[in-house]
Amino acid sequence: MPDAAPLFLGRDEVRALLPPIPAQIDLVERTYRAMADGRVEAPPKIGVHPRPDTFIHAMPAYLADDDVTAIKWVSGYPENPSLGLPYIEGVIILNDSATGMVTAVLDAREITAARTAAASGLCVRTFAPAGWRVATIIGCGEQGRYHAALLRALNPDAEIRAVDPVHDRAAALVAGGVVVNDAREASRGADIVISTAPLVDDPVPVVTADCIGPDTLMLPVDLDAVFAPDAIASAGVVLTDDLAQWRYYRDLGRFRGWEEPSATVGQALAAGRRGTRVAVCNIGSAALDAAFAAAVVAARSG
Repeated sequence: MPDAAPLFLGRDEVRALLPPIPAQIDLVERTYRAMADGRVEAPPKIGVHPRPDTFIHAMPAYLADDDVTAIKWVSGYPENPSLGLPYIEGVIILNDSATGMVTAVLDAREITAARTAAASGLCVRTFAPAGWRVATIIGCGEQGRYHAALLRALNPDAEIRAVDPVHDRAAALVAGGVVVNDAREASRGADIVISTAPLVDDPVPVVTADCIGPDTLMLPVDLDAVFAPDAIASAGVVLTDDLAQWRYYRDLGRFRGWEEPSATVGQALAAGRRGTRVAVCNIGSAALDAAFAAAVVAARSG
């Protein structure tokens, strides 16, 4: 077997090769169901934290259904945008599962942004109230933008409320959106509330249970940065993408006062579980990074 050079793909190439949003959501669902069935090996991410509020994580995964092996090495530095640098930076490495040889190295930023939004998209498709019309996005950085695009793809006529400390960033989030200065007020009356604020070591959550409607879907993409424990506890169903990883973060000091999720998204899908006032904390699974990277390389290969 020849020792071929790995394929290298930058962000623009990755973006061009990703499937459309509906197919991305389908890929998330298939991966979550495989996780629930034990056909994925993805240990909780490990990492180092060189500065306050920062992280650099290693995220390996093996997908048995497609014989895909990958690892993502990704950093998050919330002060980077003020320096003209991206908040999230990293690479995804694909290995040949039979030999361990590196077959591809991909820029991780586009996949991280897309797969995170697509995971929320699956939750919207599955758990949001029927006929949902109003969605709030708290935090209008890159994840906010990708979530806005996802919501528009799922419901072009929805009202999207944008909340961000920087007014212009909120105003630019989505054409026809509504800028609201207060996260609590923006959450009231919304069918879906998505928080995508930067992760910090000592969060001060502001969205409490009294801000959340009886049928609202809560999606704390930023873990415990925005949603208060009583908001999560008020949900009839609390889920996560990976329970072992959720507990790992809790042991590191996250989710203080939170109710533990009762199941994973994949388990809820398999059981047909639904509910009113649902909270889903998708921490970010390496399995999705592996699945999306494999899909990109497959598209590149034709």
